[in-house]
Amino acid sequence: MELKSETIEFRDGTKLTVTEANWPADVKVSEMEREAENNPRKDNQRQFYAMAVYPKLAACSTGDIPTEEQAFLMPSAEHDKWYNAAARVNPNWFDPLEKAAKQLSTEAMKKKEKKRTKSTKG
Repeated sequence: MELKSETIEFRDGTKLTVTEANWPADVKVSEMEREAENNPRKDNQRQFYAMAVYPKLAACSTGDIPTEEQAFLMPSAEHDKWYNAAARVNPNWFDPLEKAAKQLSTEAMKKKEKKRTKSTKG
């Protein structure tokens, strides 16, 4: 059975191929998530990235894979190429992340609205 795949090219000319997940990729994600949990990063953003985003990107990719640090710091447009390709090929890995991000955004907006309502009361 052939796995779906998509090749992307970064602006510096490096390329990587994102491939549909299989058993070895699933195991790699679990191992990378466990490594991040056992070796906490220096701040919450990096820890979230190390546990929830980078393992999924790296585990389904081959070729010129950026390191976790390089990926975290790359321009958003470049990171989005990789993230969106991985999400298209492996939607089951990324749908929970998208739902969590939407929920956090909705909760933040509700808190902001509550603060605004309190401050406008006389």
